[in-house]
Amino acid sequence: MSQDLWPAFRTAWGESAEGYDSLFGHGIHSEAEHSTWLLLLRRLLPAQEKPLKILDVGTGTGMIAFLAAELGHTVTAADYSESMLEVASRKAERFATDLDISFVLSDAMLGEIEDGQFDVVICRHLLWALPYPEEVLRRWKEVCRPNGKIIVIDQLRPRVHPVRQGIRELADLLNPLIGSGDSHDGVFPKIPLHEQPLKRATSPLPIANAMRRAGLNHVQGERLPWIDLVERPAMPRLERWARRWNRYVVEGWV
Repeated sequence: MSQDLWPAFRTAWGESAEGYDSLFGHGIHSEAEHSTWLLLLRRLLPAQEKPLKILDVGTGTGMIAFLAAELGHTVTAADYSESMLEVASRKAERFATDLDISFVLSDAMLGEIEDGQFDVVICRHLLWALPYPEEVLRRWKEVCRPNGKIIVIDQLRPRVHPVRQGIRELADLLNPLIGSGDSHDGVFPKIPLHEQPLKRATSPLPIANAMRRAGLNHVQGERLPWIDLVERPAMPRLERWARRWNRYVVEGWV
């Protein structure tokens, strides 16, 4: 991705920060979603007697970071959008003063993070957007401790039938007017698909392959239809027909 596009992305994410948690599939909208995400993290995070040190890359407003800290772990939440971190910090001050969570301004290459610090690196809604996912994954390996783990959670974004695509575009136009949906407030730059090789993945396999190429071991992935099921009620009815959220997780060990 051209370097001059990164400031535009930072600006767009910043403009989306205040309303980010209100979007379906981004914030938590029910107790069912909250308990289901906690269950997923309990399954994914290695069982140890003492709390894990976890790095949440691309934390946004901190959803995954807060959940991991709620489970008793020590969490560093990193994002390259100051506005996203401001929202996350306000949430921590209001609702999570008893949790062990800190925030750091950093892009995906983690130049501000020292090597060998973390038991787990986790990210949600990030790897698909990057032009060189293997390079980023290698960097995440460096900040892990020996036998550490990297976890990627996201949604599949395959091309859809033209009719469904038309409805999606209509929904994107209507959502700002009705205050719902998946329409970000920021204006994101258009990126050629060849510069986002994971964007149109139709299964977790390309993400798993990227992790293997980065040198991770025992890589495994699966779809998460049970997460989709609890998140779906937060979608406007028009979008429930037009979109398929298709969540997945891929994990690998250092």
